[in-house]
Amino acid sequence: MKRFLVFGIFSLSFFANANDTDSCVQEFTLRDSIVNCAQDYLGASYVYGGVNPKTGFDCSGFVMYVFAKFGIQLPHASKSMAEIGCSKERGEAEIGDIIVFKGRSSTTVGHVGIVYNTPGSEVIFIHSSSPRSGGVIFSSLDETYYKQRFIKVIDVIS
Repeated sequence: MKRFLVFGIFSLSFFANANDTDSCVQEFTLRDSIVNCAQDYLGASYVYGGVNPKTGFDCSGFVMYVFAKFGIQLPHASKSMAEIGCSKERGEAEIGDIIVFKGRSSTTVGHVGIVYNTPGSEVIFIHSSSPRSGGVIFSSLDETYYKQRFIKVIDVIS
């Protein structure tokens, strides 16, 4: 009887604690799932206007495709994507946020990616870069090319 009582108390406290943490973990789990899904497409071809892994992705098509797998609908244009969600500074970037850059030869939005992780002050992101860069790749915001073109981070999850 004593063992049953101890087991019962232990079980109740375990389930009570598990329920307390579930609501805290859900957002992290979604963010983690988004970046895990995104990395499944590493090496997928870059194709202008591309929206799926069979034909290839452009930058916004890749972001749109990954987020759609989790029920988050985004427009298929980097400029339109940059106008939704909540804007953040670089230092506020979280896994699963969208990172926004100027276009190659303009001052307006022209490229997007997904924040993969933020080790220290560095921001690593995954994106569909270009045919010569290998399509879907990881890059660092500390690379001069991206640091000079960085505009903002947006949160479409919270």
